[in-house]
Amino acid sequence: MVAGSASNAGGRPRLGGVESLRAYAAFAIVIFHVIHLAQAPVPQSLEFMKDFFGYGVPLFFVVSAFSLAYGYDGRVFGDGRLQEFYLRRLLRIAPLYYLALATWMAAMALIGGPPPSLSLLVLCLTFLFNLAPDAVDGIAPASWSIGVEMLFYVIFPFVMALARTLPRAILVTVAFGGLALVFAATGTRLKLNPSFVVHGLLFNLPYFGFGLIAFRLSQFASPRLGGVLTIAGLVMTVAMWASASMLAGRIGWTVNILYMMAWGAPFALICLGMALRPLAILSNPATEFLGKISFGLYLGHPQVIFVLSQLGVYERIQEIPGGSGVTFPLAVLVTSAALIPIAWVLYAFIERPGMELGRRWGRRLRAASSAPARTADGLIAAQAAPPSAEQI
Repeated sequence: MVAGSASNAGGRPRLGGVESLRAYAAFAIVIFHVIHLAQAPVPQSLEFMKDFFGYGVPLFFVVSAFSLAYGYDGRVFGDGRLQEFYLRRLLRIAPLYYLALATWMAAMALIGGPPPSLSLLVLCLTFLFNLAPDAVDGIAPASWSIGVEMLFYVIFPFVMALARTLPRAILVTVAFGGLALVFAATGTRLKLNPSFVVHGLLFNLPYFGFGLIAFRLSQFASPRLGGVLTIAGLVMTVAMWASASMLAGRIGWTVNILYMMAWGAPFALICLGMALRPLAILSNPATEFLGKISFGLYLGHPQVIFVLSQLGVYERIQEIPGGSGVTFPLAVLVTSAALIPIAWVLYAFIERPGMELGRRWGRRLRAASSAPARTADGLIAAQAAPPSAEQI
């Protein structure tokens, strides 16, 4: 059974450890893009960040599936709950995503960049861009994962119905793995946009499946195992990283795809451990706060890196003596210092109001859906009861 702190809006304990994982995932991507977008030189000892910190997004997917299952298990169907689920998910994502879309388009217009085509804009506004090979990455940087996430929301209630038990969750994940392999093979054979393959929903479904397995395990695992499972997951993560250099050039295409999907396993172990009993060194008020604002950190960081690059901040940092051992941490620190306050403002004034609106409208939807049943029950009771003095 999971161990949480204060109750959330749904009445279930809030999982601070899982929320902290969102912070780690977000900052892995921030660092990844400081390297690739800001062109910050990396010390040789940190070269692994160039490739492996990109796995922050799969970690997001594992945590997302776990969190959704934790919050909605047994609460999706009946009395308007399905409509409520979709509405709340939309209002959780859309406000900040649309803002990121608008600000990026404005930034591109200011520097004289070409406007997006009408078809691309429509696909992005309707969250369907992940289905189009030439539009899969969207308009706003890093938004491809939002396309994956929104499509997963569509199928999530039905996936949960299939994955009602641990064995079923494992079977669903295996099926997701098969779909990912077929999708990757088909995309490669048809010479589709490589980003469409790697950033497509089908390719990323196994990560969500691992999150569902972790949730089902959390329903009967002892909290005392939390620390052990987290450490085991971290050891597996290091082993996955270490095995990459040994496997490089020695494995075929299929094994390479399986290797990428297998990253969901250590992430699921870490997620399970942090849900059962988080390690204090990994989960604390600071990491929980950063996890709470992680969506803003994720969607806002490309714009922050872009602005700092336009202002020449990264160039000035590279002029500081000491080499990459000094300039790289400084570039990450400056980016984070600019990003965190912005993400907090976005959470306070965009995300939180959207979530509160989703809760209010969701309750109304559910009440409206259950009203006809209550009315019918009331009519039957009224017909069976004698008239009151007021009715006469």
